[in-house]
Amino acid sequence: MSRAILLLLAVGVASVSAVFECSSHETTAFVRIPRARLDGTPVVISTAGHDLTCAQYCRNNIEPTTGAQRVCASFNFDGRETCYFFDDAATPAGTSQLTANPSANNFYYEKTCIPNVSAHEACTYRSFSFERARNTQLEGFVKKSVTVKNREHCLSACLKEKEFVCKSVNFHYDTSLCELSVEDKRSKPTHVRMSEGIDYYDNNCLSRQNRCGPSGGNLVFVKTTNFEIRYYDHTQSVEAQESYCLQKCLDSLNTFCRSVEFNPKEKNCIVSDEDTFSRADQQGQVVGKDYYEPICVAADLSSSTCRQQAAFERFIGSSIEGEVVASAQGVTISDCISLCFQVSILGWEMGNLNCKSINYDRTASSCFIYAVGRQDANIKANPSMDYYEFNCESQFGGMALCTNEGIRFIVNTKEPYTGAIYAAERFSTCSQVVENAKQISITFPPPTVTSDCGTVIRDGKMEALVVVSLDGVLPHQVTTEWDRFYRVSCDVSMDKMVKEGSVVVTTIYEASSQNTTVLDVATPPPVTAELQILNQLEEPLHKASIGDPLLLVITSEQAGPHNMMVTECTATRVGGFGDTVPFTLIENGCPRYPALVGPVEQDFDKNRLKSDLRAFRLDGSYDVQIVCSIMFCAGPNGCPVSNCLDSGTNELFMSHGRKKRSADLEAGETEEKLSAIIRVFAKGEDEEEMEMGNNTMMNSLADSTDLLCISEPFFVSSVVSLSVICFALSAIIAIWGCHSLHAKPTKQVAA
Repeated sequence: MSRAILLLLAVGVASVSAVFECSSHETTAFVRIPRARLDGTPVVISTAGHDLTCAQYCRNNIEPTTGAQRVCASFNFDGRETCYFFDDAATPAGTSQLTANPSANNFYYEKTCIPNVSAHEACTYRSFSFERARNTQLEGFVKKSVTVKNREHCLSACLKEKEFVCKSVNFHYDTSLCELSVEDKRSKPTHVRMSEGIDYYDNNCLSRQNRCGPSGGNLVFVKTTNFEIRYYDHTQSVEAQESYCLQKCLDSLNTFCRSVEFNPKEKNCIVSDEDTFSRADQQGQVVGKDYYEPICVAADLSSSTCRQQAAFERFIGSSIEGEVVASAQGVTISDCISLCFQVSILGWEMGNLNCKSINYDRTASSCFIYAVGRQDANIKANPSMDYYEFNCESQFGGMALCTNEGIRFIVNTKEPYTGAIYAAERFSTCSQVVENAKQISITFPPPTVTSDCGTVIRDGKMEALVVVSLDGVLPHQVTTEWDRFYRVSCDVSMDKMVKEGSVVVTTIYEASSQNTTVLDVATPPPVTAELQILNQLEEPLHKASIGDPLLLVITSEQAGPHNMMVTECTATRVGGFGDTVPFTLIENGCPRYPALVGPVEQDFDKNRLKSDLRAFRLDGSYDVQIVCSIMFCAGPNGCPVSNCLDSGTNELFMSHGRKKRSADLEAGETEEKLSAIIRVFAKGEDEEEMEMGNNTMMNSLADSTDLLCISEPFFVSSVVSLSVICFALSAIIAIWGCHSLHAKPTKQVAA
C-alpha cells in the first residue's frame, strides 16, 4: 500500500514538472496578483526574507530549507518575510483555486514561461515581470493590437516592443487578442473598467529611463512626513541623508521603486514596489518616518535641484485658501504637478506668475494651482483634498560672492549634506569634503595667484566650473549625471567691497567634436576578443556626454557568449591633473554600482556579452580607460551564471561574470584583459578649455596608436621563450669556443 502511494505521488510530481518547466526558447518569469492567495496546503513554508529570494528559489525549483530539488509552480507571500511554496498553480495554468477576498497582506506569484525573450528582457532580477488584474482592462490608450497564440506570447510582445514603451497590456482570452498600451492604471486610473474574460497586466520591467514614457520624462519626489505604508517591508539599507535614499530608489535594479521610506534619525531607507495607490487601505501616520513617492512629470528639470530632493511636500486632508492661478479637471496628481512646473516656467519667462502650491481633489480628480504658500495664506482641513507645497530650492541653487581673494561659492541645503564640492578637473587640488553640513563654501583664487582651481579670465570676467557631488558614489571624484555643475563668474574690475556674482546651473548633455584614441586589444592565441563602447544605435564611439546611455560590448570570433564571462572591469583616468584613483565597475563578476553599469548579459542574437553603461568621468581628465578581465570557458557547458548581491538593497540578481580565484585556471579556461578609452564631456567645456586642460593627456597619448595590450600569461610565456633562446645561443657559443681551442693544438702537432 505504501509503495502504491509513493508511486502515485511520483507520477503526480512528474506531471506538474512537465507543466511548469520552461523550454530552451522560453524564460522563466513570474506574474503577480496582489491581494490574492492560493488555496491548499503548501509543500514548503520559508521565512526567506522577501519575495525576490522566494522567486529565486521557486524559479530554480530549490527547496529553501534543505537546498534539495523540488518542483515549484507558485508561491504566496505575506508582504513581510514568509513564503508558502506550491507544486500547483491557480486555474487555468493549474488545478488549484484562489481564495475569495483574502486580506491585503497577500500576494500570489505564479510561474510562467515567456517565449523569445532573454532573462534580462523579462527582468528576472526582479521578483515578478507583470502584475495581473483579473477581469479588468484599460480603455482608450491601445497603441497596437495583435492576435497571438496565448497569454505568454502577449506578454512577450510587450517586452519586445521597440516602437514605443509598452507599459501595460489587455489580453482577451476568448479571441487571444493582445492590446499593448502606452499608459497604465496609475497614469489613467479613470479609464480602468471591469470586463469579463479580459485580464490587465502592468509591465514591471520598466527602467528609470523609460518608466515615464518614450521621451523619458522626469521623476520628482513627493514627501509626506510622519507617514508609512503598513505591513509591507521590502529592501532596506542605511543611507547618510535623504538625497542618498532617494537616489537608491532611482538606481534600484531589483525593485520597480514606487515609494521610499526614510527615517532621518536612524538613517534607515526602505525601497518598495508598493505605493499609496496599491495600498490605499494600508497606510497611515507614524512618528519619525518620512514617505516619498516618485512622480513622472512632463517638464524640463535639467536646471533644477528638484531631482535631488523632494519637489513637493504633501499634507493629507488639507487645502490652502487663496486665488487660483491655473486649474485642470479630470487629471492625475502627476498631471497636476506637471502643470505646476509649466506655470512656473511660463511665469519665470513673463515675470508675473509662479506656482508655489497645489490643492488636489482626490474625489473629483481636480487640480488647482496657487502662487502662495503656507507662509502667506491659511491652511484648513478638507477631507477630500490634499495640499502640496513646492519644496525645491531656487533654480540656481547656489550663491557666488566676488572678493579680493577670488570667487567664494556657497551652497545652502535644507537637509544636512554629506559629500564633496570641487573645481571640475581639479579635485585633487581644489575640493572640500563635508559631512552633515547645511552650508558648503569654497573659494576659487584668480589664475594669477594659482592654477589649482582652474579659474580662467575671459571677456573681463573670472570664471570657474564647480561640481557638487550628489550621486552618493565613492570616490567623490567619479562624476556622474546625478552630480550638479555650476558655472560661477565675477567681474574682474570689482572694487574692494564684496559683491554678488553670477551663478548658472549647467546641464551635462553636450559632447565636443574632438577625437580620442582607443587602444587596440590583444590577440594572443588561442582566443581573440575585443572590447567596444557603443551608443544606443550600437555604433562605435570614442566620446560621449556625462549620463549618456552606452553599451559595453565584448565579442570574439572564436567564443560565443556562453563561453565567455567577465571577472573584473576597472576604470582609470588617462592623463590629466592630480592623483589617479582607480574606480571598480565590475568586481568578482558583479557590477559594483548597478546605476552606472548593469548586469552582464548574454546576447545570443549578436554573439556577444553586453552591459548597459552610463557615461561618467574621473575628475582631472576627459578620458576614461576601461580595462576588463575576460575568462573563456571551453566546452559545451560554457561559463556558469553569477548570482550577485546588490550592496545597497541586499537583493540578488544574475550577471554573466565570475568571482576571481586565487587558484590556477581550470582545464579549458583562459583569461584575457581588454581595454578601451572614451572621452566624456560636460556642457560648457569649449574647445579652447579642453585644448588647454588636456595638453598633458594628449602628450601621454601621442604614441598610443602603436600600443598593443597583451595578456599576462602571453607576456610571461614570451619572456620565458626568449630566455630559453638566449640560453641556447649561449650554449652554442660556448661549445664553438671550446671546439676552437681544442682544434688549434691538434694542427700544431700534425705540423
